Amino acid sequence: MPPNNSNDLPSTLSLAAAAYSSNLLLLLDCWNDLEGRERAYLPRETKEPHQAWNDRIRRTTFDNRFEPAIKDYAGLLSVFSLNSNVAKSIVKNKDNIDQCGNDLWTFFHEVDQYCLRDGWCGVMVEYPVEDLTIASQGDLLLSDRRPYLVLIDRRDILNWRTTKINGKPKLSRVTIRETRLEPDGDYGEKEAVYYRVLIPGEYFVFQIIEDKGEAQLLLVEQGTTSLTEIPLVCYSVTESGLSGAKAPFLNLAKLNIEHFQKRSQLNEVLRKCNLPVPVRKGLINQVDDLKKVPPLVIGPNSVLDIPKDGDFYFAEPSGVAIAASKDDIKDLETAMDRMTLDFLTSGEHQKTATEVLLDSTKTSANLKGVARRKESAIQQIFKLWVTYIGETEGGGITQDESLLSIPLTPEQVDKLESLATQGLISHRTLLLLLQAGKVLPRQFDIDAEVAMTENVQQKDEVLAT
Repeated sequence: MPPNNSNDLPSTLSLAAAAYSSNLLLLLDCWNDLEGRERAYLPRETKEPHQAWNDRIRRTTFDNRFEPAIKDYAGLLSVFSLNSNVAKSIVKNKDNIDQCGNDLWTFFHEVDQYCLRDGWCGVMVEYPVEDLTIASQGDLLLSDRRPYLVLIDRRDILNWRTTKINGKPKLSRVTIRETRLEPDGDYGEKEAVYYRVLIPGEYFVFQIIEDKGEAQLLLVEQGTTSLTEIPLVCYSVTESGLSGAKAPFLNLAKLNIEHFQKRSQLNEVLRKCNLPVPVRKGLINQVDDLKKVPPLVIGPNSVLDIPKDGDFYFAEPSGVAIAASKDDIKDLETAMDRMTLDFLTSGEHQKTATEVLLDSTKTSANLKGVARRKESAIQQIFKLWVTYIGETEGGGITQDESLLSIPLTPEQVDKLESLATQGLISHRTLLLLLQAGKVLPRQFDIDAEVAMTENVQQKDEVLAT
């Protein structure tokens, strides 16, 4: 029997997902350099010829500042270490945590990018269905059957329901859209869409088949899990709410679109200002003269006959709007820079020490909050992992705090160097403090530098004697 209405289909979007879908489309478009979607953001003007519209789009390049900002922040979160209490099975499989060859750090680097781009994403802990040929724990250890992690785009988590347990919301049902490539003919392939519905302890996979204009729901797979909860973590590093976090860089994406549109406008103004229009005055006195006037030919071998008191000149736009448009674009670029990590490189102008300190303090505090949420989310994921296989503790991670610390100011560096000069701190201590304060790079080998300095001093002392 076909479903009674569209809300009975697993493809139904929850109210929250539907309300945010247009923002998710914009975010994905920016992430993908507007590839194939330029027309949506540079609409055709009234009475603009179709070819002129295509040419205008072709001449405008999208200067993507959204994607690099996401990757910069995700890069700061990619350095973490496993705690000593992490389960042995996780440590054993850390170099292929997703059964696709990605190690734990690479996997969560991509997870962080999805999360920072969209506000949240899903991380599912999968476990292959039970193999009846495995009769003992020894057989299980010899087999390749073990949990693994799956990254799920927020757009593919279509609907969900929650219940409150001890005052906290808990997933009671969730639907995930899966797009699979299936053979089509001898060599081709086609996309097929499936809907995986998860409830505590069970899962169902459906396909929607169109039959005579009606949607038929086909159950293609079902099974059980050993868990009493849904093995999906709504991974967010910016907000704590279940599946409702907003994209932290949405305003940056909108400014990037506005930047694209205004660059297009400036390109058109510059193009038209570079094409002066020839004007011939005095040749036409009445309407019938239009039929008698030959086409205007301009070139080094042509001659123009101008009537008495006539005139010929090129009419050029004044270009007053060009400077204003350029200033407007620069203001947009400055606004976008404020939303990125541009303070680390001081932007296009040299910032004062106070400006760097204020920007760094604010961003460092924000990053530390993000790091705490990441540690909490991964702890939940590890807990699901060990619940599958019966280990007692999943453990967690610790972010590298040095990446999130505030860089030393020039004044602080001078004070440290003064202490070293006075002999109040050792040369090694000075180097350690400078490295912790981001004056020296993380890969700087302090031990090698100290050893080399000591060797040089010993040689100098030998030569002196």
